Amino acid sequence: MSVLALLALAATAATLPDPIAPASEGQMQCYAPDLARKTCASLSSYALGADGGIINDALVLISKSPKITMETTAPVTIKDGRVCGALQPQDLEAAKFVYDDAPPDESRLADLKLAVKQAYGPIMGREICTAYVQDGGRLTARITQDGLPNPGLDERVKWVSPADGYKVSP
Repeated sequence: MSVLALLALAATAATLPDPIAPASEGQMQCYAPDLARKTCASLSSYALGADGGIINDALVLISKSPKITMETTAPVTIKDGRVCGALQPQDLEAAKFVYDDAPPDESRLADLKLAVKQAYGPIMGREICTAYVQDGGRLTARITQDGLPNPGLDERVKWVSPADGYKVSP
């Protein structure tokens, strides 16, 4: 069972605040959902950590061909009804990668970590907050970076159950 599924199950034992309360029932956020194929650009789950803080586990598609996914675990907080966090270098260092459905070899892993650190460099350590807004019957994640809107990162989101069969895939 993946860390993502375990966190989704663990979330059922505790009640999480809005806007991530559905995670308390094992729901996950599917970003950029393809309803027909049951795929997501990323899946995100939330759980209470041992210290009472909120932990976000995210599985993200970082390349379609070859298919590469990255799984990160990082703390988040709820501020004014938004989910906020700052990606740190240690979060990327601890990330797990899958390259064409298999763990990458050490050389490829080092290359992936370097490429991701460079790509995420502009947002490293900067506070990113996400508000979830109903938009014409659809849920949209609206992003702010250091308090300023960043509409280029806004994305459609759907709450899904692990039993729904959604997966991160191109």
